[in-house]
Amino acid sequence: MDYASVVIGVIGVILSAITIFAIYYGPIQALKIQRTLDAERDERNRKLQLFKTLVSYRVTRLAPAYVQALNMIDLEFTSDDPKEKVVRERWKELRDLYDNYKATPNPEEKSGELNAALLAAIGESLGYHFDKVYLRRGGYYPEFLGNVEVEQHTLRRQLLELLDGTGRRKLPIAAFEQKFTDIKSPEK
Repeated sequence: MDYASVVIGVIGVILSAITIFAIYYGPIQALKIQRTLDAERDERNRKLQLFKTLVSYRVTRLAPAYVQALNMIDLEFTSDDPKEKVVRERWKELRDLYDNYKATPNPEEKSGELNAALLAAIGESLGYHFDKVYLRRGGYYPEFLGNVEVEQHTLRRQLLELLDGTGRRKLPIAAFEQKFTDIKSPEK
């Protein structure tokens, strides 16, 4: 045997080993990469859904969906990315205002500003660029829906006052008198 055939034989064995290794570990690595990509996409989709919820309910900030989305910020924006740190900082400022709402002068105006800043920060972290004025004033909310909410709140408050005894509302009571003719049973 000459030297060239030994080298070719060794190269053949090495190539066979590499092929077997690639056949065995290639799909495993591809699956790991795919799972990583899926996890990243799912994480972005959750953040995007949270952002969409906050933007769509920005004119009705007492809506349960809006409050739930706010409370999810701490769970979804957790990375050390500087843009996500800004999101957490804006949320912390807004939450502090909500915690001290009654003690804050002009809280509604201030909460509107902080809410717009939070939405802008979340948008920036997701690659969207919204103006704070647009986020603050760009929502549509018909006057009729506002009137319905006020009426429902008023009715609920008045009912609670009646039930707990603090209400002083006069309730009209109508006298009801039964005037029905007697029913006669058929004779047999």
